[in-house]
Amino acid sequence: MTTESGIEPEELIRISDEQIARFVVERFLSDVEWTELDPDYDLLVTGVIDSLGVLQIASWLAKQHGITLAGPELTAGNFRSVRAIRTTAERAEAGGVA
Repeated sequence: MTTESGIEPEELIRISDEQIARFVVERFLSDVEWTELDPDYDLLVTGVIDSLGVLQIASWLAKQHGITLAGPELTAGNFRSVRAIRTTAERAEAGGVA
């Protein structure tokens, strides 16, 4: 079965919680090991990231993983946690609206 983007599902680039956690820790939490970051830890409420952080993560997804997020996908809820970021990226990869 081919997705709307014309890519076969097995060809989709998978991004892991680990990759996202490593980036978040490297960029925003340098005093923490990536293994300590719970995938459901609320990055927004705790002030780890803000709107600029959302844009930095979106830019990283585009540059490193070829995942482009459109304006409607750049909502705070889609970047609330490592798990939310992964889900958003996977939806975008599959051609769905995050």
